Amino acid sequence: MRIPEKPPVGHLIAYEYLWLSQAGARDDGARAYPTAVVMAREDAGPVSIAYVLAISHSPPREGDRALPVPPRLKRHLGLDSEPSWIYTDQLNVFGWPGPDLRPADHLSTLPAARDACVIGALPTDWFKLVKLHLEESLKLGLVKLTSRTS
Repeated sequence: MRIPEKPPVGHLIAYEYLWLSQAGARDDGARAYPTAVVMAREDAGPVSIAYVLAISHSPPREGDRALPVPPRLKRHLGLDSEPSWIYTDQLNVFGWPGPDLRPADHLSTLPAARDACVIGALPTDWFKLVKLHLEESLKLGLVKLTSRTS
């Protein structure tokens, strides 16, 4: 599987996301999710640190912070047609590349996703919207971090 040398900020990756609701009971995610790399740090040691948000078919519950993923964007990225949301109130943080990257072709029909963990680039305007929503969640003190394997 092809893995970029550094976390591809602004891209979706296939990643075994560990939801906050599962974090106390397990060390790994239940399955791979399309996951947005929203930030990376290069100054924290010998490996890059990736910060990622997951996309899920589960609608947000009261108190959750999430944005709907536009159907057109899902088609553009070769994802399924089911309604989905990107959650901006919980982040997984891990040393890149880490053991939880997965083949993107299990989630996306894009030819570029074959034998790679990267699904594709997010449109700049939508990525900015996601980052603004995340920043608002941070200001409200609602973001929870789940540290993963380094």
